[in-house]
Amino acid sequence: MITFKQIEALYWANKLGTHAAAAERLHTTQSAVSKRITEVEEFLGVALFDRSGRTMQLTAKGREVLEVGEEILQLRDRLLERMGKPVDVVRRYRIGVTELIGLTWLPKLVQEMREKYPLVSIEPEIDLSTALTAKLQRSDIDLAIIPLTATGPGFTAAPLDTMALQWMCSPSLTDTSKTLSLGEIAQHPILMQIDTSGVDAVFDRWFQAKGLSIRRMYAGNSLNALSALTVAGFGVSYLPDLYFDDLVQQGLLKRVPVDEPLPTVRYYAVYRNDGPVEFSADIAALAQRLCDFRKPQFTPRPASPAA
Repeated sequence: MITFKQIEALYWANKLGTHAAAAERLHTTQSAVSKRITEVEEFLGVALFDRSGRTMQLTAKGREVLEVGEEILQLRDRLLERMGKPVDVVRRYRIGVTELIGLTWLPKLVQEMREKYPLVSIEPEIDLSTALTAKLQRSDIDLAIIPLTATGPGFTAAPLDTMALQWMCSPSLTDTSKTLSLGEIAQHPILMQIDTSGVDAVFDRWFQAKGLSIRRMYAGNSLNALSALTVAGFGVSYLPDLYFDDLVQQGLLKRVPVDEPLPTVRYYAVYRNDGPVEFSADIAALAQRLCDFRKPQFTPRPASPAA
């Protein structure tokens, strides 16, 4: 009889385009994936893939088999999840987050996931939200925590908290005792990340809607580097308000009062609908509970007594 492993090999080989990618996803070897697909072909007496071209393409019979195979895998997963055994479905789970999440509450999320699912290998990855969206679409990651970008109908986006941003600058750059207009803000260089992040994409659209022409000064892809250049007086930047409040309290940065508030940015936990949906929904619920954009306060461990 056809096995779940054989159906999974067919599904992921088609989904990811190569036997090698399917093998990595299934934690097996490329030869094992090829063998499983060949066994299905021999059992059914049909060719599932057209191998005459440079890339594998499903045959008409292959599409029929895959359509039913997907239903079989979904029913299996539903059964296991109802029986409280998501770890039997998920052995490896890859989470993509933006830098701000990595700097704030990602450690808590990973810790709780490891405690709840000790048999699942948790693999976090930090990147720009635009890159994470592309990886999610390619199945390179299972869930992304990002400001929502275009993902399509095959995804679920669970809303998290909104992030407030604030114009900030060095105390020496401009007089922050009076309210400035957006035009007065735009007279200074605006410090931004070098590649467009999800937050910058939101602000680019906002600048355009306001008819605001700005002078961009790019500061790499690090929030900390961006804040360091802001502290040094190279320009004005819009920074996560809660995370950089400590620099404001220390007098290194000043909030710039403006006559028009900045847009807030909502984060989402986005996951694929063709993966372990119940498991991903549970991780999204954890993210909803833990989402916190404040800079974490770490308590140093006491030093070990000298030998």
